[in-house]
Amino acid sequence: MKTALAILLAVFVATPALGRGNTSHFIDKLACDSGPYGLKLPKTYDELRKIAPLKGERLVREQDFGTYRTRHRELVFNGLKLSIVTYTDHPDEYQVASAEIRSPQWKIGGPFRYGQALPPVVGDVATKTLKSTATIEFSGDEDVVRVQLKGRRVAALTYLCVPD
Repeated sequence: MKTALAILLAVFVATPALGRGNTSHFIDKLACDSGPYGLKLPKTYDELRKIAPLKGERLVREQDFGTYRTRHRELVFNGLKLSIVTYTDHPDEYQVASAEIRSPQWKIGGPFRYGQALPPVVGDVATKTLKSTATIEFSGDEDVVRVQLKGRRVAALTYLCVPD
């Protein structure tokens, strides 16, 4: 009896999430920094800061590893917010921790475009079968791309990345 009640409760709790259409799908070649779904960004930190006028920049935190330090920074451009990590022992290099794209001017999200429909197929997922208003997550081995859809169009695009 307790098992049946627990199953019924689990189904009841999960039903609203299913109704919203929010889903997650594993995509084999999904990564923030490479492959067909990766972010298309400049190679160096100096070039990155010059992709558009900066609206804001802040140092979020620093970590000391003895021989080098990491700096976690947030760069804000019009319609784009980047969280990045820089390294004192390799000052030209950076890694993306997250990217939020909220403007059609940014065409850096691989095949994902703000304001456009999802590509017909992402990995092995036929996107036409997805709900027209939902949040869809495409997950790779480490990284995630979260796509918020409104009327089948990309209303927000967020890359969540694991820096090395």
